[in-house]
Amino acid sequence: MLVLVITSCSTLKKESPLSQQEVESKSLKFPKALVSSINNGAVKKVQLIYPFQKIKAKLFCAGHEVALGSPKDGVANVYISSSRHKETGSFWCEYRFTINKIEKKVAVAKFNIIDSNYPLRTLTVAKKYAKLSDQAIERWKKETAHMDLVYAAAITDRALFTKPFVKPLNSKITAVYGSKRVFNDMKHSWHSGVDFRARPGTKIPAANRGRVVLARDHFFTGKTVIIDHGMGIMTMYCHLSEFKVGEGDIVPQRAIIALSGNTGRSSGPHLHWGVRVNDHWINGFSLLSEGI
Repeated sequence: MLVLVITSCSTLKKESPLSQQEVESKSLKFPKALVSSINNGAVKKVQLIYPFQKIKAKLFCAGHEVALGSPKDGVANVYISSSRHKETGSFWCEYRFTINKIEKKVAVAKFNIIDSNYPLRTLTVAKKYAKLSDQAIERWKKETAHMDLVYAAAITDRALFTKPFVKPLNSKITAVYGSKRVFNDMKHSWHSGVDFRARPGTKIPAANRGRVVLARDHFFTGKTVIIDHGMGIMTMYCHLSEFKVGEGDIVPQRAIIALSGNTGRSSGPHLHWGVRVNDHWINGFSLLSEGI
């Protein structure tokens, strides 16, 4: 007896094999979110569990991408920075990754902000310094646009340094980071770095190994050097009198990169030292205290 079996094509349809990312996503395990605190305008070194292998995940804190470097053995050593301008509240850090064109978000850390209570300085300057000419404003805009490109090209996948950062000078501090400034009772600003006393011609060393990404004369900061150290960390040296390095140079820690001066909008000879970590200008001394 012949038995004819007719099977619908639909019943024989094979399911598409799962992608490596889909397979991995089913086994992902995240620990309870870390809860910690951070001062506004500071940086903190943190270890986070990184359970991804095939999936490419990014880390965002308060909406800003944070350099992940190259996580090893399921752990990512990251540098979390806090905005000087957010004095209270908290912010979250989250992994963002995509599975089948759908973005996933997983919160991995929460940071409560401690107000650093930065001081207020009231300054009186000549009117010609309080108001800029149209020509000066145009120059400043062009310089700012170029700086944005420099920041956007920051090295985030690795560190160029292996030793802890050091401060560039041991001289007296003449202006602290974070101070609020009021010029002629009207114009408000804030100090984004630390000022060190430095006689003209003082040798300025690099705070750590890195690549020189800017060595130019700017309107406000005068002769300026910026070093990219990797992992989203940059240091800036301003009001210099002479460059000893050029853009693209790889410099070791403590290499002499310039001589101090009084160029740009400066009230006297000094070194302005700025530290930028993942989009925020932070207090350089917090970088040192964290042993980064």
